[in-house]
Amino acid sequence: MTPAEILPELRAVTLRGATLHKEPLTPGTLKKKMDVRVFHGRYFEPLDEGHYARKAS
Repeated sequence: MTPAEILPELRAVTLRGATLHKEPLTPGTLKKKMDVRVFHGRYFEPLDEGHYARKAS
């Protein structure tokens, strides 16, 4: 899924928490956060053209 596809699936409390921490979640912000996790090998795997998958444990 792309960040734009993931964003509507997030819980309201997650979106509200991001806003309270002065960083509202947008597709661009979510992509940056996911890219950091991919770089460190945590939680997500990159797929083709901006798509991500949950990393298998």
